[in-house]
Amino acid sequence: MLQVAGTRITLVDLTDDAALPEAETCLTPEELARARRGTPAVHRRRVLQRAALRVALGSELGLPPDLVPLTTTPLGRPVVATPGDLDVSCSASGDLGLVAVGRRRIGIDVEAVAPWSAAVLDEGWLAAEERRALVRLPEGARAVAVTRCWTQKEAVLKARGSGLRGDLAATVTEVGRTDGEVAGWQVDDVPVPHGWLASLAVAPEKENPS
Repeated sequence: MLQVAGTRITLVDLTDDAALPEAETCLTPEELARARRGTPAVHRRRVLQRAALRVALGSELGLPPDLVPLTTTPLGRPVVATPGDLDVSCSASGDLGLVAVGRRRIGIDVEAVAPWSAAVLDEGWLAAEERRALVRLPEGARAVAVTRCWTQKEAVLKARGSGLRGDLAATVTEVGRTDGEVAGWQVDDVPVPHGWLASLAVAPEKENPS
């Protein structure tokens, strides 16, 4: 369990077959049915991630995980269907999942760091100033920098509730900076194992979960 910017973050091993039977008891019948529609690997990832989310929320609410009033928006954002200011977000990349629970509006994203390719500059999700900043960096620093750009952007868009349907290019980051402000949201680096990067976006204090 980590604490970042007042938010509790759980790292989830999405390869843990031994944890699967107990994790399945945390899910609703509908969640289990959805998980079982995937391949065995997809089933395991969905169950372990959703169970971790329910366990984290249950700890906050004083409820068994399977009784947590958890719903999902049409765009896939998890929502706690209970009065109060509790907010949640989750993300997964490869074998690593993250679950975040906070008392302000939040969004989290984790991504594996891929080798640098100049082709990313033409994919359309980077702002012009971000592209210029990336090419000014030493080539060996660009893979981490562009991955962090992505995680910060997606964390903010998840917090807003739009996810990747939002405008990535209009959500401008400061290339090379691990924390600060992005599009009016506080953004912090999340400690994760080597090979991944993760970012947390937290709303200004005046904004609370809806």
